[in-house]
Amino acid sequence: MYPKIDYDKCVGSLECYDVCPTDVYDVKETEDGKRAVVARPDDCTECEQCIDVCPTDAIELVD
Repeated sequence: MYPKIDYDKCVGSLECYDVCPTDVYDVKETEDGKRAVVARPDDCTECEQCIDVCPTDAIELVD
């Protein structure tokens, strides 16, 4: 399983990027500001820290 970001909910807080212990995320500059992107899904250990810290519940684990 790996994280999937719902960009309709994402506010770009980058808390998922900051908390991830395995560096699954990168930061990408968009026209709406900076956003986390899932860059290394195979590195996800399913710890769910990113889900816990996301202020808008924009992240879920998917297969």
